[in-house]
Amino acid sequence: MELVKNVFVRFFKERFFDEAAQTAYYLLLSIFPFLIFILSLISFFPIDPQQILDFLKPFAPGDSFALIEDNVTNILASDKGRVLSVSLLSAFWVSSMAVQALARALNGANGIKSTLPFWKGLLRDLGVTLLFMMLVPLSLFLPFIESGLHWLVSYSGSVDAWHGWIYIWPVVRWGLGSIFLFFFFLLFYKIIPNEKLTLSEVWPGALFSAVGWQVVSLVFANYVSNVNYTRLYGQLSGIIVLVLWFYLTAVVILLSGLLIAEVRKIRRSIKRAV
Repeated sequence: MELVKNVFVRFFKERFFDEAAQTAYYLLLSIFPFLIFILSLISFFPIDPQQILDFLKPFAPGDSFALIEDNVTNILASDKGRVLSVSLLSAFWVSSMAVQALARALNGANGIKSTLPFWKGLLRDLGVTLLFMMLVPLSLFLPFIESGLHWLVSYSGSVDAWHGWIYIWPVVRWGLGSIFLFFFFLLFYKIIPNEKLTLSEVWPGALFSAVGWQVVSLVFANYVSNVNYTRLYGQLSGIIVLVLWFYLTAVVILLSGLLIAEVRKIRRSIKRAV
């Protein structure tokens, strides 16, 4: 309990909620160029881009998903080559800003001071951004893994056995997504700070992010579905909900970073005592 208390005390005392707001702003700027780039690239292959949007649908709040889907679909209807090049440059630059904001926050959480010159730090952040832009498309294979498992189960065994699988299929889908998110966050917390962290130090934060982000997203989506934001924000309701979702996402990421920092403190104190 002391660990949890320290995490939340630091989150509010050191104003990490401000860092979360800054990160949410950069995420808002980068989401459309990034998705457009990925889906533009996918459109050159015999893959239905709608499958990718459907993968995001369970996590994004209803109004926000509709906003993302409509805008991305309309832009993709234009020239693919031009959209691909422009969205790549936009996504790369704005996403690097989000990475830099998160790096500063996670460095602060762990008491790490950057000793790199500005240009070296910028090149490092751009390199990390490029790495994650290459890794995120790996999630595109999840719908195909799900389809393969669905085919394997439906065409093997008895009908009674398949009826049993129907009830646990949502758990299988959730498990696949959770495994991908866990390894994504594991790498994220390993390389984002300007100091080498071990896998044993970062896995608690990665696990918290993987599970916490899904829980927060689903709870927020259910909340939004029962609250009429249109009355308050009018046509901006979809954007407001999207910003709130990104803010909650950033909060989970930064809380996980603080959790990693506190775990490292505990381990260092134990080593000193020994």
